Amino acid sequence: MNLSACSPENSILEGDLELAVLQKTIDQIQVMETPVGFYVVVLLKWAEGKQWYLTTRRDRHTPKVFKDLKRLNDHLRELYPTDSFVLFRNMELPPQPQDAKPPQGGKAQKGKAARTTKKGDEQ
Repeated sequence: MNLSACSPENSILEGDLELAVLQKTIDQIQVMETPVGFYVVVLLKWAEGKQWYLTTRRDRHTPKVFKDLKRLNDHLRELYPTDSFVLFRNMELPPQPQDAKPPQGGKAQKGKAARTTKKGDEQ
């Protein structure tokens, strides 16, 4: 299966996916198994042939990875109640685009010291 690079132009957030379920515009949900976990690809009826990766707001260049298939299945059943999904085994994560920026997180970057905060009346 030929996967395109994950980017903000072909990613979907959980809220948008919930809305797509309510509007019945989901053509198919695909779950991709990789060595690091599982990620979700959605095919929408109005965007024939385009693959939409389920991502987070923090990192739109990498699909959201689930470590456990049972918990992913429960999550899909609860939030996106569709009749079925297709499981693909032995897949890889999609390539990242060349202009992808690293996610901005709370962790200190390499080479920079983490900021410390003071408690109470200390200043």
